[in-house]
Amino acid sequence: MAESSTHSPARGTGSWLVAVGTYTRPMPHVHGIGRGIHLLRFDAGTATLRELQVDSHGVNPSYLCHSASLDLLYGVSEQEVGASIDVYAVDDAATLRHLLNVPTPGASPCHISLTPAADRLFVSNYGSGELLSYRLDGQGLPSAPPDIIVRHGSGPRSDRQASPHVHCAQPTPSGDAVYLCDLGTDSVARHALRGAALDLLPDLQVQIGPGSGPRHLRLNPAGTRAFVLNELSNSVSVVQLPTARDPHAHALARIGTLPADWQNANSASALCLHPSGRWLYATNRGHDSIAGFRLLESAPWLEPIGLWPAGGRTPRDAAITPDGGFLLVASQDEHRISCLRIDPDSGQLQAAGVPFAISSPACVLPLLREGTPRP
Repeated sequence: MAESSTHSPARGTGSWLVAVGTYTRPMPHVHGIGRGIHLLRFDAGTATLRELQVDSHGVNPSYLCHSASLDLLYGVSEQEVGASIDVYAVDDAATLRHLLNVPTPGASPCHISLTPAADRLFVSNYGSGELLSYRLDGQGLPSAPPDIIVRHGSGPRSDRQASPHVHCAQPTPSGDAVYLCDLGTDSVARHALRGAALDLLPDLQVQIGPGSGPRHLRLNPAGTRAFVLNELSNSVSVVQLPTARDPHAHALARIGTLPADWQNANSASALCLHPSGRWLYATNRGHDSIAGFRLLESAPWLEPIGLWPAGGRTPRDAAITPDGGFLLVASQDEHRISCLRIDPDSGQLQAAGVPFAISSPACVLPLLREGTPRP
């Protein structure tokens, strides 16, 4: 892997709020000892984090999303029984204020996301293989029981794919559809959004490859291309999505996230698209690394640019700061958030600052608030 120094100076200035979700109770894949949702302040000048608040309302708040227009934070409570979502206001004093807890049907929600207009909230139930869709009122609160997309099928891996496992949902930039990743059936499906109505049957389904286990998905800003992180095959797939000129989806490429000589266990976990649209980063749990790729407009579509230490064991999640200057990595079993500076010309990563100690981090989310600087 490429070498990275421990205390390289960070370029740029500014600061951002960062929310971190944690596992507060043990689950089969984690010995959760977290305290809840942490609200941190990231200082770009020193590449350091400091804690502002810990909110302990939720159990296993393992994934978060944020509405910039309403300044609301949403989090899942990942439990097989008693799952729910929590809603928080981010006050002007940079504090979280708990607004609402909503019990949710199904088991083990592991991902939550919003439409660009913040009028729908999507909750991915990994355990029961469903996608929940809540309509939100003008204050950003759920206004009715959810629409429920129920998945069916299985995959070739009997240990991980005996049934559907919805792992994430990504609305399109225009808000006219949502794409979901079903790890259990090796598929990505699109469901249309027509005003207040969500189509419960997909109008498009793409098979990623037997035993791939699609986990996370990112769309390019135009919504014409999807980048799919495959947990089980440790790879990234590039899919050309339907357009007005071509109504079909096409698998363009697939590239691994690991070095060719790696023989030990690994599972790919998080996928980050740089706000410039130039680079893509994937985290590896096991190899404990970050794989970087340059996006190309023609074959081979993705070009490896490096493989760097993640800064800790089991990097479950990662996120890029709103200015595109830093990659923050949550190492679940190292109990820390690490910071890597992103070179603005090459996309190369370099360790920066001092890791921030935090128990069982599962999700790291820089808050893109109104007025936040962008690249």
